[in-house]
Amino acid sequence: MPSSRTQRYFFPAILAFFCFTYLLLELQTKPSPWETYEWNATETKLLETNVKTHKGFVTLDEINEKVYRPLGYQITEYKFPIPKLQLINEATCDTVFSEWLKVSREPQPETPPKSIPGWRMNEFLMNGYAGLDSYYFNDKNAAGSDKPHNWDRISKLMKYSKMDLANLAYGIESASVYHAMAAHRLDEMSGVVIGSMQPWVEVMALRHGAKHILTVEYNQLTIEEQFKDRLSSILPVDLVNNWNDYADSFDFAASFSSIEHSGLGRYGDPLDPIGDLREMLKIRCLLKKGGLLFLGLPFGTDAIQYNAHRIYGSIRLGMMMTGFEWLATYSGESPEAFEFNSTRLHYKGTFGLTQYTMVLRKL
Repeated sequence: MPSSRTQRYFFPAILAFFCFTYLLLELQTKPSPWETYEWNATETKLLETNVKTHKGFVTLDEINEKVYRPLGYQITEYKFPIPKLQLINEATCDTVFSEWLKVSREPQPETPPKSIPGWRMNEFLMNGYAGLDSYYFNDKNAAGSDKPHNWDRISKLMKYSKMDLANLAYGIESASVYHAMAAHRLDEMSGVVIGSMQPWVEVMALRHGAKHILTVEYNQLTIEEQFKDRLSSILPVDLVNNWNDYADSFDFAASFSSIEHSGLGRYGDPLDPIGDLREMLKIRCLLKKGGLLFLGLPFGTDAIQYNAHRIYGSIRLGMMMTGFEWLATYSGESPEAFEFNSTRLHYKGTFGLTQYTMVLRKL
């Protein structure tokens, strides 16, 4: 039995050991002061950083709480002029395609609605942070509407100059796709093009090395015989019904001046405030990890010119780019990527827009 003197030192030593062990465990389970500082720094940035919206300049913190979170997104990293986001609960690809199919089957009026229903206004305009202008089209089965053409002349298009190809679509703005593909070559890659009335994007991709391209288009395409081994097409509903056959299979995807129309009813499609976001989720499901997306959109201050198109500013772009790494942005004026900043984004003022091509990589 220990002596009284030994007991006097033994029990304090045991107590000190247990206290030290408890403190060590606490330090391991709690964030370090540096981690806490980093989080607080991000919160401070969100409170201090303003972005331009239809309501004027508002903080990223306000956008996070009133736009992103209600739509299932949240800011994870301070980036300017486009914040980096993540989905709070990411849907499976099966859910993404089945929900798209459900919306596509909703009954539609004979004529595209001439205005957004009042009860859906906040959904479409991101709780008022996006502007609204009228720019109406009825392209649902219109006799004079554009039809696919030049698909039987691809061998001739392959000899066109860059600007001759660009002029088949949107002129100098379309040349941004050429510049993006020249900088991020597609040698021996297979890809998918979303929305293509004539094959200018496909020809640009072929000329920059693409091996095979699948075009997703609402119209049947008559492809020139000698290119049928490199080009094919599919209707959107057939792609959705057979999405498992195409999931994680493409090295690249491309879309220029197409996705911004999704869900606005112009072409007889159902009104859907997140129609464009659904398209981005579908593209992510189709791309391999690390696959490239060449995305051409109208850039400006967030707005809808109903029912013509959306204009993409800091707010909407953050959601569109979720799940992707932003590599570069190209204009039609120069083959070099340019620095994308707030001034470049908003310089044309309210409802002004310019189309650029972003290059994104699937994470």
